[in-house]
Amino acid sequence: MEIYEAQEQIKKLEKYIEEVDNYEDDTFEKKVFKLYVLRENVTKITKELNEEGHRIGNRKLITKDISDLLRSKPTDQMHELARKLFNQNKKRSILR
Repeated sequence: MEIYEAQEQIKKLEKYIEEVDNYEDDTFEKKVFKLYVLRENVTKITKELNEEGHRIGNRKLITKDISDLLRSKPTDQMHELARKLFNQNKKRSILR
């Protein structure tokens, strides 16, 4: 790898970190998107949100609730990134 290529990768990673750090997860949906970008694991996110007391009606969240949100039409850049990662991870698990 050439130095300039490494420098470009560093710039991209720094931009990614800044976007994630500055993302306002002020709604349940936005929190799901940010958590998925950080964890890339629907089961862990579901467990974490249930432990925080999040509910749909009176019931606890299930992984399908999170997956459905991730599959929905992107509403912002974080959602778009989360959806892209979700689809990539889904493809990887099929190939195993």
